[in-house]
Amino acid sequence: MFRPSKLLISIGALCLSASTQAMDLATAYNKALQYDSELAAALAGRNAEAESVIQTRAGLMPSVGAGASVSHHDVDTRLNPDDSYVSQGGEVTLTQPLLKLDTYYSYQASKYSRNRADEDLRSAEQDLLFRTADAYFGVLRAWDNLTTAKRAEEAFKRQWEQAKERFEVGLIAITEVHESKATYDSGKVSRINAQGQLDVALESLQRITGDYTDTVQVLSEGFPVVQVSPDSTVKWEEIAFANNPQVLGASWSVQSAQSSVSAQKAGHYPTLDAKASYGFSESDGRGAADERSNDLSVSLNLSVPIYTGGATQSGVRQANYRLEQAEQSLNTAQRNIRLQLRSLYRTLQTNIESIQARKQEIISSESALQATRAGYDVGTRNIVEVLDSERRYYGSLSNYANARYDFVLNTLSFKQTAGVLSVNDINELNKWLAEPVNVLTR
Repeated sequence: MFRPSKLLISIGALCLSASTQAMDLATAYNKALQYDSELAAALAGRNAEAESVIQTRAGLMPSVGAGASVSHHDVDTRLNPDDSYVSQGGEVTLTQPLLKLDTYYSYQASKYSRNRADEDLRSAEQDLLFRTADAYFGVLRAWDNLTTAKRAEEAFKRQWEQAKERFEVGLIAITEVHESKATYDSGKVSRINAQGQLDVALESLQRITGDYTDTVQVLSEGFPVVQVSPDSTVKWEEIAFANNPQVLGASWSVQSAQSSVSAQKAGHYPTLDAKASYGFSESDGRGAADERSNDLSVSLNLSVPIYTGGATQSGVRQANYRLEQAEQSLNTAQRNIRLQLRSLYRTLQTNIESIQARKQEIISSESALQATRAGYDVGTRNIVEVLDSERRYYGSLSNYANARYDFVLNTLSFKQTAGVLSVNDINELNKWLAEPVNVLTR
């Protein structure tokens, strides 16, 4: 009889453990860092802007060029019929811009554009933090709702079965049986919908992380529900205007546009280049005397624009319009951030009060349900009242769970709006994830 070795058993246990290992929020984010295409696109865009800085700076740096030529000459004269000779030469040229203001200001504009791209990348990083948390807690929210829906369905089924038994012995009318059956059917539909929402939530998490899992760690009941600090919207606005990547990116765009205006105006100014070149040439053959020559020259080249057909003036006007556009975009970003901060700040206050109220609602609705069931057993309450109490109780469970997840995500959204959302927030939140559950079986 074949008996597996201890090694095979150990390997099997390790494989099983790896396949069922629960995913927490930090793990989900680390996977998303490697997989997310939006962050990768933002990084590529930032790198492209960095190359633009090198390209514009090249217009201010010295340039070296070299050239060479070889020519074959056929000569046919009375004195030298059908003769030929070869000439060849080469030249090396060094050019150093001395005064090129349009290129200088374009170089400054490209540096500001690179800084804006840095903020765009930081915005994408913070957005990935929030999207990962949103997808992760979306799974927990859907699982909580499904768990509650299953419990409600089971409770409604018990009420229906009890109603049938009471009807069979003549204690209640058939209408109560139909009423309980309708409520049970409605609970079944709610459970089916909740299952579908969980499937979608799991797919959304896989879309972010690139890895499918059905085992996650749930939010601890001891998770602290406290208001963000400092407790002042004015201070948070100051923090946001100094840290929000959208505001800072818009500010860099203004500075880039200002440099572009200067670059266009510089089209009216002269340019000055220093140039040094060394060249040589030689020829041999009967058609020309053997000659060799070397030429070393140093020069200053001054170019003064006089008339360009109105292109320079048009370029200045266009750059000014771009500057106005950038300034108005900055104003819009600041106003939007101010509104979002104030709205989210008040929403968080409401979330805290709602969580406390929802927790008390569970206690009250559970007490009311027990009293209603007791009244139904002695005949002072009817089935409709019992079913209403059941619905209120299980509804309070869902409301409480949803209120907690709303608070978590709104807190992260608030920090993202302020521009201070970081990996530390994810790691701190991850500490409050405890019991691993398989969301498809429990």
